[in-house]
Amino acid sequence: MWSGTVRRPTPPRTDWIMGTGTAMTNLSPEAQRLMARQHGVVSLDQLLDTGHTRRQVERLEADQQLRLVVRGAYRSPIAPYDELARCAAICLARPDVAIAAVTAGRIWSLRRLPHDARIHIVGPRASNPAIAPWVATYRTEAIHPSDIVGREDGIRLTTRVRTVFDLARSLRADDLLSVIEQAIHDSNVTEDELWDVATDWITPRRPWIQHYLRQVARRIPGPAAESHPEVVVAELLHAAGVHGLVRQYKIDLPGYGLARFDLAIPHLRMAFEVDVHPEHASTRGRRQDARRDSAASNSAWTTLRITAEEYVDRLPTRIAEIVAAVQRQSTRPA
Repeated sequence: MWSGTVRRPTPPRTDWIMGTGTAMTNLSPEAQRLMARQHGVVSLDQLLDTGHTRRQVERLEADQQLRLVVRGAYRSPIAPYDELARCAAICLARPDVAIAAVTAGRIWSLRRLPHDARIHIVGPRASNPAIAPWVATYRTEAIHPSDIVGREDGIRLTTRVRTVFDLARSLRADDLLSVIEQAIHDSNVTEDELWDVATDWITPRRPWIQHYLRQVARRIPGPAAESHPEVVVAELLHAAGVHGLVRQYKIDLPGYGLARFDLAIPHLRMAFEVDVHPEHASTRGRRQDARRDSAASNSAWTTLRITAEEYVDRLPTRIAEIVAAVQRQSTRPA
């Protein structure tokens, strides 16, 4: 059985209240407190541990005070029956599995995920959860206990870095690279951790691992991209023959202070900004950008911007314009 260390748990949901009157009066206060912490879900073992008998549980189910989610787990009929509730039910009923892949990605708020409403879980190869048709099960021994994190709400799921690793089975190259950048930016995941999570499982029988490693190797030097459009622009520039790019390049501009460019080619003193955030279109944002561009120009830096409109409507054309500007700059005398 896997046992993950509890790390940075998500605070339990408390935005619903157990019923009053006759709704939940036959449940012990301890069982009600467990359900309040576990998205309205409780396992059969927990009910037995809090003093209920199997006969009482059957009676509660017959009276619609409990509803069966999966064998071994019940939910309150008055609590929201959302994805987290289903995840909690699975984990509480099956201690040897963990939420993984796309579902874990949604819990970690990763971007660029495929649309799949099923609950994805990972379990030992010898297990046979046979949970429900809305559950997608992946059985493998290629996972360490340290790849699983436990939460106070009863949910066990793969760590951020392991989740990114598993998403290599379902994400295209650019989307996977974007998720890798997000994990580094949002979660303080390091490149060493991204490499290490795959080290023990590289075999010819798992070609998706090579797909994963190729995307980690594609990373442009520097801190992580802050958005998916930044990843897209960098990849388009690189594919067009622009080399020497550095992400999140920091520079102290006289008269302005510390600045950070989305992308830069330091030896050409060229910077590229991907202005898709609405703040850039505001009056305050435009003034701030103009002030920084002026300070950069006074320091012999050229700043080229891609607006949100250009990103949506004419990105190939704008990329071609930037590539031409880079080529002109690279041929000028130093």
